[in-house]
Amino acid sequence: MDLRSFRIYGLAIIDYVVTFIVVLMLHSYMWFYANVSNKSKRTYFQYFISLIYIFIAMLGLATILHFFFGIKSVFSSYLGFND
Repeated sequence: MDLRSFRIYGLAIIDYVVTFIVVLMLHSYMWFYANVSNKSKRTYFQYFISLIYIFIAMLGLATILHFFFGIKSVFSSYLGFND
């Protein structure tokens, strides 16, 4: 059984789960250990929104890297980058 065989709309779920876990670790590190003077004023809503922004940015970066290296992916084809 291949983990990449589980798909939604042709997209491998494991790719997005692993990306989200890496983004969550990176974001948590930046959120809790950043040198910010007013940490007490931050809310959970801001945490969630910035987590979503970083996740979308990582998906965009991965799409750009796929395009530059000539790797065809389903997500890139949804965006129209594949032939």
